[in-house]
Amino acid sequence: MYDFIDVTETSDGVMLPAEAMKINGEYIENMIPGYRTISVSGRESLSPKISTYETGVMDGSKIKSRKYPSRTITVRYQLIAESNESFRSAYNMLGGILNTENAQLIFDDEPDKFFIGTPSTIGDVAPGLNSVTGEFEILCVDPFKYSVYEYEAVPEFGENSVLIDYGGTHKSYPKLEADFYSEDDGNGAALTGKGDCGYVAFFTENEKIIQLGDPDEVDGEEFPKSQTLLNQIFQSNTAWGSTAQSLWSANNGTILGYDVVQSGAAGMGGASFTAAGKPQNAVILNTQSKASAPYVNYKISSMESYRGADYVVLSVTVMTSLANTSSYFGNGYTLKGSLYIGGAWRDIQIKSAAEYWSGTSGHAICLSIKVTGISATTASITGIKFKVTRPDGLGTTGVLSETSCANIPISQYMGTPTSYYLTAADFGTFSGNKWHGPSITRTIGADANGETGAINFTFSYKQKMAIGNGSSDQNQLGGFHCNLTAADGSVVAGIRIVKNKTGKTALLMMHVNGVKVHQVNLDLSYNNKYFGNASNSVMTSTIQKSGSEVIFNIGGYRKVFTNSAIAATKVVKITFMFEKWMSRTPLAFNGLYWAKFTKDNCTTFKDIPNKFGANDVLIADCSDAKVYLNGSLNEDLGALGNDWEDFVLTPGLNQIFFSYSDFVEEGYEPTIKVRYREVFL
Repeated sequence: MYDFIDVTETSDGVMLPAEAMKINGEYIENMIPGYRTISVSGRESLSPKISTYETGVMDGSKIKSRKYPSRTITVRYQLIAESNESFRSAYNMLGGILNTENAQLIFDDEPDKFFIGTPSTIGDVAPGLNSVTGEFEILCVDPFKYSVYEYEAVPEFGENSVLIDYGGTHKSYPKLEADFYSEDDGNGAALTGKGDCGYVAFFTENEKIIQLGDPDEVDGEEFPKSQTLLNQIFQSNTAWGSTAQSLWSANNGTILGYDVVQSGAAGMGGASFTAAGKPQNAVILNTQSKASAPYVNYKISSMESYRGADYVVLSVTVMTSLANTSSYFGNGYTLKGSLYIGGAWRDIQIKSAAEYWSGTSGHAICLSIKVTGISATTASITGIKFKVTRPDGLGTTGVLSETSCANIPISQYMGTPTSYYLTAADFGTFSGNKWHGPSITRTIGADANGETGAINFTFSYKQKMAIGNGSSDQNQLGGFHCNLTAADGSVVAGIRIVKNKTGKTALLMMHVNGVKVHQVNLDLSYNNKYFGNASNSVMTSTIQKSGSEVIFNIGGYRKVFTNSAIAATKVVKITFMFEKWMSRTPLAFNGLYWAKFTKDNCTTFKDIPNKFGANDVLIADCSDAKVYLNGSLNEDLGALGNDWEDFVLTPGLNQIFFSYSDFVEEGYEPTIKVRYREVFL
C-alpha cells in the first residue's frame, strides 16, 4: 500500500512520493521546487492484441497474430510556487525536462526497473493560480519495462556454453560478446598473433544461430593471414614509460597544414574522474515509542546518493509500523517527525489526520537531503537526532523524545582519475598565430617475412575528444591529427579534427594522397556521441586501405574513396598530434586510448581468414541485428541467414553454446560473454 499524499503538506526536506518519477536519472521533485507527484497510471500489465481467423467448418478460430501495443503513462502532479515569477520559472523548467525523446523512466516504488518513453501531451492547468494540479502523458512505443541492471553471464571454466537463469516475464534479446586475447607491444612484449580468429558463432538449444565472421575461406581457397604489426595501449598512468617512448619519436611527423607547429611533449593524463568512492548504506535508528499504546516502531535508514568534495546527497527513509497486529491508530491522529542532520532540523509528515493505520500496515517516508560544509576527508555525518511529536494534541501515542542516532558513514571523496589516455603534457612554445602541440610518430615494424610497410591494412584507434561541461568551456579550442605516411613522407590517408571557433562544433577533414577529400561538422560537446563522456559513447575509429580504396570510419562516420595513384603505395609510419591554438584554453579532453595497425595480406576484407586480432571486442546486438567491432558498426561481419529475430532468452533456464576458429591456439581463446536485461510486462 502507498501512503496518503496530502497535497498541502510541506517539509524542509524533499519527501518523494511512492510513485515519484525519475527521468533520465533525476527525480522531478529534486529538480523543481514545489513539484510533487500525485498519481501515476498506465504502468499496469498490458493485454496483448490478438488477431484471429476462421477456417472452413472448424469450430472456433485460430490465432493469426499476437502482439503487445504501445502504452501511455499518465502522471498527475501538483505544482506550488510562492510568486507568479517563481511559478512561471518552475513551469518552464517542467517543460524543459519533458522536452526529450526516449527518456529512461524509473518510479520510486520500483527502482530496479525502467520504461523508455517520450512525453507526448502536457495538459492545461488552471489560469491565474500559483498552486495547480495538472497531468502529462508519456508515450512508450516500446511497452515493456527493463531491469536497471544489465546482467553479464560467462561460461564455466572449460565449458563451451553459457547457462542463464532468466528472471524476466517476457523474452529478451541478448548482446553476444567475444573479447579476443590481449597483447600490448608498448611494454616491450612481442606480438604473437596467437589469439587471432576468423569467426565466432553462438547458437541456442533450439538451433538458432548467430555467426560473426566467416568459418571458411572464400571458395575453399586458402588466403594468407593478416598480421598485427603494432598494438599499443595507453590506458594506465605508467603506459608512457621509457619502453613506449623508445618506440615513438617526438615532433618530427608529417602534418598537413602550414599553420601547425610540432612542439611540447606528450604524457599520460586523466580521461575520466570519479566524484566519490563506494556509496554507503546504514540503519541509523531502530527504536519504539513507549509513551502510550499502541506503540510505534521507527526505523531510519540512509543511502548515499552522491558525494562531492564539500557535500553529500543522502536518501533517508523513515519506516514506521505499529508494534502488534491487533493495534490501530485512527483518523484524526497525526505524527510529525523531525530529523536533525547537517546542523538543521528537517520536518517529516509521518501520519496525516486522514490516514488509518492498522497493525498489519507499514509506512515509508523518503527524503532527499543535501548535507554541505563537509571536507573531502569526512568519513561520516555525526550528531544526528530524531524526535516525533503529536500536532493534533489528542494524546501521546507514537511520541518519541529527542533520540540520538548512529552516525551515517559516507564514502571517501576521490578526485583522482579512473581512466587514463595519452595526451599533451606540454604544448611547447610557438611564434605567431599558430596551432601547436606535441606529435608522436612510430615506424611500422617488419612482418614475419621481414618486409616493412603495408599496401593493404586496417588501422584502428580510440580517442577521446570533447570540451568541458562548464558554462565557459565552449570557448575551448583544439585539434587532433592522425596520419599514415609513405616512405617519402607523403600522407597516404589521414584525418584532422579541429575546433577553431567558439561553440561545440569541430571540423572533421579526411585526406587521401595528401589531398583533402571530405569535410564535415562534428559535435565535440561534453557528452558527444563520437568521443565524449556519455556512457558507452567513445567509439573506435578505423582507416582501412585495400589497393586503391580507402575506407574511413571515424567514430561511426563512414566514407569511402578511391585513388588509383596509391594502389601500390606502402604505409610505413603513423603520426598522432594533439593541438592547441595560440594561448587559448585547450580542449578539456583530447587524447588517445590505444592504436593498432594490422597488415592485411589480401586485397579485400572478405578474404581475410583472421578477421579478429589482439584486443578486439566483438559485440552482436540481437535486438537490432547490428554487429560492432571495437565499438564501431561493422556490417560486413554478420553472416546471411542469422536468426536475429528468434535468438532470445525466455523465462527460466537458457543455454547458449559458442564456437570459434579451430586455428586459435590453446590458452589464447576469446573470452565469451552474454549480456542482457530482464524484460517485464
